[in-house]
This record gives sequence, C-alpha cells and structure tokens, in this order.
Amino acid sequence: MSLMQKKYKKLVKELVYVNSEYEYVKEAVKEAHYEFEKQYREYCAENEVPIDELNNKNKDKLQKVFPKAKQEVDEEGIVKSKNTHSQKEPADKILQKMYRTVATKIHPDKFSTFEQTPEIIEKTEMFKECTTAYNERNWGKFLDICDKLDILPNRYKRVTEIIQIEIDKLNIAITNEKSTFSWRLFECEEDEPCREGIFKNFLFQLFKYKV
Repeated sequence: MSLMQKKYKKLVKELVYVNSEYEYVKEAVKEAHYEFEKQYREYCAENEVPIDELNNKNKDKLQKVFPKAKQEVDEEGIVKSKNTHSQKEPADKILQKMYRTVATKIHPDKFSTFEQTPEIIEKTEMFKECTTAYNERNWGKFLDICDKLDILPNRYKRVTEIIQIEIDKLNIAITNEKSTFSWRLFECEEDEPCREGIFKNFLFQLFKYKV
C-alpha cells in the first residue's frame, strides 16, 4: 500500500468519525430544542419572569434571533416543495466514477435473477445507502461504502482535498451546533444549578433581563 493510499484511507476514517459526530450532535440539539422551550417556560413561570411582556417589547430582536422561514407558494397558494438535490453542486468527476463503479458491483439489477439470500439483500441495501449518500453529498457515508467494496479513487490527491474540505466544514458545523443554548442545556443533564444558569444567561443575553 502506497503512502498516498494510506493517507487517503486515514482521512476517510476521520471523515466517517467527524460525520458521525455531527449527526449525533445535530440530533441531540434537535431534541434539546423542545426540552429547552418547555423548561425555559417553566423556569420563567416559577421565577415570575414577565416573558410575554419581554417578547412583545423585543419583537424585532426575536425576529433576528429566531427568523421564520418563508414558504414559497405557487399561483394556487400551494406550498412549493423544495428539491434539495437540485440545489447540490455537481459531484467531482472522480466521485462520479467511483459511484459508477459501485453500481457495476452491487446494483440491484445485477441480482434480479438471483435467489434473494441475506448476502444479496445486504448488497441491495448497501447500494440504496450509497445512492442516498451520493445524492445528498454525504461523502463520509459514500466513501465508507466505497472503502468496504475496495473501490479506490484514480486520483488520490484530488479526493483527499475534497475529504479535508468536508472535514473542515463538518467541524465548523459541530462548533456552531454546540454554541447553542439547547446544546448547553443538553450537556447539563440533571444538574439543576447548571440548567438555571443556562436560563439566566439566555434571558440576559436576549433581553438584558436579570433574574
């Protein structure tokens, strides 16, 4: 195995790990948002914080902090669906070639006349996962599947550059998610003083209100 190939495989493992970390943090924050809203309301009620009054006085500030996404509608007033795949940038030609190689190995059409053994079913599911990852530009999952199938890029330098850019993007996204109050509340777990500190800090930062 060449040094460049070793570097590539090392970076793929790093990307898979960082991607997994991002998905975990994103899911944790998503669930924590609901808990934050619920417990924040309870905290304000228990401490007689005039939350409705504060909200009314700071509508403009709240709109900047929590902007509502505008939904596009057609001429009949029906909300337009967003095709996220069409908004993705075209995949690099090397990655396109790797995807085609995956298809030649495990495309379901190859096994249409075969008995549906657990091995065949596993390959079919793997192809579905690979296609989803490729379409969503989730290079961590995509390259992990390629690695399991022993599919390597024909130009290591270009792909390692793509991987490094993706790792950097994911690390920034993780940092952004962890900077939210919801994540900080999630990290408090059952520590009540920690939770109170989060809500006090939130009220002060948003409204300059001291409990």
